[in-house]
Amino acid sequence: MHNTPKPPGVVPAALMPLDLPPLSDSAAVEVLDFLHELVFRFEAHYFGQIHRHYDQQRDIQSNPPSELPIDNDDVPF
Repeated sequence: MHNTPKPPGVVPAALMPLDLPPLSDSAAVEVLDFLHELVFRFEAHYFGQIHRHYDQQRDIQSNPPSELPIDNDDVPF
């Protein structure tokens, strides 16, 4: 699987359960514990940025920008 950069706004394809390798019970728990710790540390480090983004998105949805006025002098045809 290649990790090619994607343009902003492009959502990568979902990881399907069939794509995951088989794991022992203990390995599955270790991976899960690692992922929980990773998410915990990620959220703690980027807390301000994450919440600022959600606040901005909520503000945009609550107050969508009005349509820009059309400048008839700049119409190409």
